[in-house]
Amino acid sequence: MKWLLFFALLYLAGAFYLYLFQERLIFRPDLAPKEVDLPPGAKRLFLDGLEVGMLDKKSDTTLFYFGGNANNALEALHIFAKLPYNIVTFNYPGYANSKGSPTQEALFAAAKKVYEHFRTSHNIVVGRSLGTAIAAYIAANYPVDGVVLITPYHSITHLAKLRYPIYPATLLVRHPFPTYRYIQRTSAPVVVFLAQEDDTTPPATFAKLRPYIKNLKKVITIEGSTHADILEIGKKKIVEKIEKLLAKGESL
Repeated sequence: MKWLLFFALLYLAGAFYLYLFQERLIFRPDLAPKEVDLPPGAKRLFLDGLEVGMLDKKSDTTLFYFGGNANNALEALHIFAKLPYNIVTFNYPGYANSKGSPTQEALFAAAKKVYEHFRTSHNIVVGRSLGTAIAAYIAANYPVDGVVLITPYHSITHLAKLRYPIYPATLLVRHPFPTYRYIQRTSAPVVVFLAQEDDTTPPATFAKLRPYIKNLKKVITIEGSTHADILEIGKKKIVEKIEKLLAKGESL
């Protein structure tokens, strides 16, 4: 009986921890460098307390990049710098030099603010890891020309179920980031990049997300990559597919 009580208390303690401290698991601004170098021609500016990085190519097409949960998103300007389009990204509330605290609502509101301020005639949204839900959210609420999802997931709730199967994730998760709910509301062409060795957003979560994508054009696995280094290893292929995605009628 004592052992049963002990395990029950242990279980409840774990559930309380996941509920009360989940922000420490989902959002990792402590791992994001505060300052990063920018590529030539890039600008750093602030929009209502949000740190924005951009490359203004005077194009009528803009690429919006939404980063992962442990990154300074401005680093990604290097990845896309050679594209002939405007590149816009920003640090989430509480990350690097952005004001505020990270929550699902805060990240969605910040993404809308940045998108509405910098959008042009043609726009493409690119999300990585945590940012794939944000890219899907923007695509669900605005007409976009394309969506690129790098290491996407069905939802944080689903990831929690995979990682902590003994706990009722649906009841505990307060920041569900339901990528599936938003991606099904866009008919824009979607290209997905997966890491060959990914234990953060494993294959099972994309398999659950895939049926919700209406206009899936391509799924590409970057060989030899992990969740952490897919952008670096897959840079050439990712940039190439973005160019084809924006070249109307060109086969992916």
